[in-house]
Amino acid sequence: MNAEALLRFANDAFYQAFRDRELAAMERLWAQRLPLLCAHPGARPLYERAAVLESWNQILGRPSCPVLEHRIESILRYGALALITGYEWSRAQPDGILLATNGFMEEDGQYRMVLHQAGPVRAVTMTRAPDPRVPIH
Repeated sequence: MNAEALLRFANDAFYQAFRDRELAAMERLWAQRLPLLCAHPGARPLYERAAVLESWNQILGRPSCPVLEHRIESILRYGALALITGYEWSRAQPDGILLATNGFMEEDGQYRMVLHQAGPVRAVTMTRAPDPRVPIH
């Protein structure tokens, strides 16, 4: 598999862990030794791995945890860092679109997440509006 396919796979694994509310899978995705940054919508940024994973534990453990769909807008490489920018939305609230950036770096031979940042964006800024009836990965 080429680097872009591996990055897409890692990004898809993040959203699959989110959809499945699978904390163990989420833990495996995040880097263990590299610096981290996680900024959930409306929350303060988190830098410590334990705090990042605790935030996901709280989100995934809520009965109101949304089922997110996503679509990749771009993949940018900056040396060892790869940034995947895309859109997230819930089928329950298709107008509540978030712009998200997920960052990945290699650790132990696999792409591991080092960054997740998401925040609301107006639908008109998307190059192609999501169809809430069709999952797009």
